[in-house]
Amino acid sequence: MATAPIGTARVASARTGGAMVSRTRRSRARRSFRVRAASKEDNGKPEAGTPSIDSKSLWRLRLELFSGKDADATTPDRTITVRARFVVDEGYEPPQGSIEIEDDQELAFVQAGFHRWTLAEDPNERKAGLWIWGLFEEPLYPYMLLSFDCNRIEVAEGGYHIPKGKLFAEVKHARGSKSGHVLSDGKLSFKVTKTYKADLVGLSEATIGEPTMCGRLQADCIEVA
Repeated sequence: MATAPIGTARVASARTGGAMVSRTRRSRARRSFRVRAASKEDNGKPEAGTPSIDSKSLWRLRLELFSGKDADATTPDRTITVRARFVVDEGYEPPQGSIEIEDDQELAFVQAGFHRWTLAEDPNERKAGLWIWGLFEEPLYPYMLLSFDCNRIEVAEGGYHIPKGKLFAEVKHARGSKSGHVLSDGKLSFKVTKTYKADLVGLSEATIGEPTMCGRLQADCIEVA
């Protein structure tokens, strides 16, 4: 039985009413204000010796997994900790690369699997980058998106598990000259494949991967070369 979601895994349908448009404009205005405020505080690229998104820094990734048996649970059913480095693929924009897992005692991830990361704009509003590119010589990219090849992960008794396959994470990303790169408020999910009828007659089918929330991700830099 697949792990039940935290909260809801339903994808909100698109709306074009005036109320939604108004909220979207207010949201963009607030985002632009926050970015402008951040630009005044950021004095440049992170200094040497601060956490970095490259192979020089070792990060501890703490996966807090929930079964979903108790919708109000705040304590994870299982916690897995690994150590990893973010290796940069040179010459790409936005910055991206592979994730090297250095310590995975519980064998949550596939050894030599395809583990990837990329810095990104707001994944829920791709146009957010317009604010960023207009205010900074180098874009800040407020999110990091990660994907892991994972083994089947048992979460709780009763068959609650994360299936073998792709495990995804969406993490907030910030940087400063003194603080270096900071990763926070990570959300974990996997996709459950479902098949739907693609036409009214039922002659064709479409397979869609629906996201299921399954936990939180905490990322802390523990060593800088």
